Amino acid sequence: MNQKDENTWGTLIHLGGLIGMAVLPTVGNIIGVLILWLIKRSESAFVDQQGKEAINFQITLSIAAVIVNLINNIANGFWSLTNFWRHTRGEFYISWGWTDLLVVIWLINVIFSIIAAVKASKGESYKYPLSLRLVK
Repeated sequence: MNQKDENTWGTLIHLGGLIGMAVLPTVGNIIGVLILWLIKRSESAFVDQQGKEAINFQITLSIAAVIVNLINNIANGFWSLTNFWRHTRGEFYISWGWTDLLVVIWLINVIFSIIAAVKASKGESYKYPLSLRLVK
């Protein structure tokens, strides 16, 4: 594979998480990167390395999203009971939702995936910050 093709596939792999997330919000980010990486990983060391980085980052974000969703569901159950109790007493309150953290996770994905795609398009390797190294 020539250098231009390596850069193009590296870029596509990094953007695969965003594309997959747009198509299938729950696990599309992992599937998008995984499909592109599996197709081209044996043709280039650069594409293989960037694919591993991208899949590790997407898995990390998905784990974080699952944790936030679990906390959100537990908190909603607790706050539902508390809200019912307070409402019967005529009290009102404003609470910050855990779903706001899902927006933060989504923004982190968009920002770092674009940075990685730009670096890959220039032929530079990119290591995502805050990423678990699960696929080696």
